Amino acid sequence: MQWSKLKARVKERICPELRDRVDFHLTSYRRSHDDVDKVWITIDGEPLLKMKHYTHLRASYEAYACGLDGDAISSLLAELEIFHPQAFGNAMRSYLDLPISDALASTNPLIKAFAIIDRRVGKRTLTKLDISEADSTLIRAFYSLRLLLAMRISAD
Repeated sequence: MQWSKLKARVKERICPELRDRVDFHLTSYRRSHDDVDKVWITIDGEPLLKMKHYTHLRASYEAYACGLDGDAISSLLAELEIFHPQAFGNAMRSYLDLPISDALASTNPLIKAFAIIDRRVGKRTLTKLDISEADSTLIRAFYSLRLLLAMRISAD
């Protein structure tokens, strides 16, 4: 699926109050020898999370040089919130195919973050979520923003 179509489908699912505030961006450097990508997520135009090919590659090599391999590297990079840009597209595609309850329970922080801002998640479901400091920056930011909006709407 093309990036523009994928982005549009995900944005359609975002709650109306956040649809114009949250945005996803992708840049491909086609003239580079390996078509590297950069992905970033913004809230109100301010970057929240950046995913770069070379940052991920460098961190992977450093972890490997320290004696880690396979799953240990993947879990360390996830903990450090260093994602490969391709993981972003994969997470978007997976999110679109999942029921909202499965997306909210996902161990993939990108999928869970998309689910938190989904229009199908109501105030009761939102308040039942167990979000902690151990969760990713993206999840905590989307949760805080969504919870704030839910409380403001119920106060009106």
